[in-house]
Amino acid sequence: MGLRSHKQMGRDAQKDAQRQSEARQTEAQQADDASPAAEVQRFVQSTDEMSAVLTQFRNRRDYDKKLGHLADSFERVLDDETLPKAQRIIQVAKMHGVSAEELLRQARALFPDASDLVLVLRELLRRRQLDEVVRKRLQALLTQVEEEAEPKQLKAGINCALKARLFGKALDLSPGLLRASYRQFLESDAAEADVYADWVASYGLRRRAAVLDFIEGALLADIDAQDPSCSRLEFGLLLGRLTQLKLLRSADSQFVGRLLADPLARRFNPDEGGWLLLMLGLLQQPEQVDALLADTVGAEALLSRHAEHSSLLQLVYQACKALSPRLFLDESWQPALLEALRDMAAVAYRHELAERRRES
Repeated sequence: MGLRSHKQMGRDAQKDAQRQSEARQTEAQQADDASPAAEVQRFVQSTDEMSAVLTQFRNRRDYDKKLGHLADSFERVLDDETLPKAQRIIQVAKMHGVSAEELLRQARALFPDASDLVLVLRELLRRRQLDEVVRKRLQALLTQVEEEAEPKQLKAGINCALKARLFGKALDLSPGLLRASYRQFLESDAAEADVYADWVASYGLRRRAAVLDFIEGALLADIDAQDPSCSRLEFGLLLGRLTQLKLLRSADSQFVGRLLADPLARRFNPDEGGWLLLMLGLLQQPEQVDALLADTVGAEALLSRHAEHSSLLQLVYQACKALSPRLFLDESWQPALLEALRDMAAVAYRHELAERRRES
């Protein structure tokens, strides 16, 4: 493929952006509001910086053209210094008598992530101007890197890269970190509540919903890729986990929102993260409800009246009752949790009555 003109590349980029926009609009009209495609589109459309990101991509293509290095861009390479590092690989490959081992060592030092290195080598090999000796060395290097890389991780890293770059820009996050989270999602057998808690710990409370949007978008891109990372069966299981995580995200919004909307609950604990941890803990260890509540309300409970304890337990009971049984590791755990909360509320109510009698 030859180098395209600056104007032609700009027109192609504009056409690509227009086609993507029209495709997203069509999908949004046809898909159900709760479908993965619809939610991903809503996120993309709600992000004002996406157009700026596309402009940045076009500028990067112009930069490549001016340097005369590549016919295609390095958009899927998640490295901020891709071009000079790619030049360095070519320089090493041109060295007289350089061994395959030395070329591999230096290439991996420049691009430690196998997905990045494979993408760079593929782009370099598209160049017509390469010396035949250099071409053979780069082809042998590419073959070795592909053979030694873990296939699923390699393909997943390539297929999710554009999503990682777009969401990383919009969320002010490292694209490489997002890519790592997607790879981990593919391999993880942890409970969905643990996966969700890990995302909160890694990315913070404010971004927890958007990170799930990224995972969803990356999974859909991987499924549609020419060389997907997983089998159809594996993707089916992953889509099931994704559905469970989206259900958990909705429960998070409702559970935490319900409690923080109540002045009494806010007085006991105004921290959003505290109530989220309570919910995640109850989903996995409902038998520890007493200890989990104590961790959530802490010292404030010691200074409160029994009437307030009783009211708080009623609030928590209603919030837990609204949770979907599917979110618990065992669906039978929810009735047991609700019964335990009723017992605790009954004890608190008896103390409340005694408190009233003493005060009357």
